[in-house]
Amino acid sequence: MRETTAPGLRMKTRQAVTEALADTALELFDTMGFDQVTVADIVTAAGISQRSFFRYFSNKEDVVFGDRVPTAAEVRDALRRHLAMGSAWDALRATFQAAAHQMDTDSGRWKRATRVICHTPGLRARYLERHLAWSDALVPEIASRIGPDRPDVELKAQTMLNVALGCFDVALMRWTDGSTQQSLSALVDEVFGFVQIPHP
Repeated sequence: MRETTAPGLRMKTRQAVTEALADTALELFDTMGFDQVTVADIVTAAGISQRSFFRYFSNKEDVVFGDRVPTAAEVRDALRRHLAMGSAWDALRATFQAAAHQMDTDSGRWKRATRVICHTPGLRARYLERHLAWSDALVPEIASRIGPDRPDVELKAQTMLNVALGCFDVALMRWTDGSTQQSLSALVDEVFGFVQIPHP
């Protein structure tokens, strides 16, 4: 009788290999610098072939980002849920705090990936591209909460979102640099608390 592997088990195995390979690569990037590490270096350290590497990742950048950074649609859906319960600013705060809480559950990998992104101009540019995609998706949601008939509503929504993104990035940098023992979610809550935004 031929043995078969359940799809769920295959997916778990693939996920485990992907995470192990990413951990190996991130350690190299964090220690040596992203641009100094080649795919050949990664596969040698991981004990696999380059062909196997490309089964899991398209390139080195995908190792850093993978599916870690939420898509614009995912962030928009989260914001919509929070908008149903409070002001636009409170909804942004809750949305980013929820993302931070999720990152806290895998803090070691997230901190290492963030350090690599911060020290690599090309990766920082890609991270900022994600911010722009989030802005395109979130500004209309914030504007609808503020009120479409209010003057300069889009400008207000863009300003509010960019302040929120700045708060999140400040908390993320402090969390990553090792200068605090606070969780990222606690830092996000603290930094957002420094900002006084009228509640439309």
